[in-house]
Amino acid sequence: MILPPGAWLMTTQLGQMLPYVDCLEKTHWTAFTAFAAVFLAAAGGLLGWKSYSAAASRTARFVSGFGIFFGCAIGFALLLQGAASLLLNECER
Repeated sequence: MILPPGAWLMTTQLGQMLPYVDCLEKTHWTAFTAFAAVFLAAAGGLLGWKSYSAAASRTARFVSGFGIFFGCAIGFALLLQGAASLLLNECER
């Protein structure tokens, strides 16, 4: 449950700095970091799915299920953030 929020944190912090680089150099680093963070969040959800076991205690199943939901929710939010960065011109951000 650390990987998805860490990916969001990375994207949020880089999203404050990279639009200036994108505008000057005409690149798309902001969108690239957002979509890379989607894969990190999905990897966090996948780790939660791998740790899910029907034979485990209720608490362990809850934590695994919450990790899966958390990874999917943050991954979806990062996907929308990356799509939004593609809609605007680099210098308009």
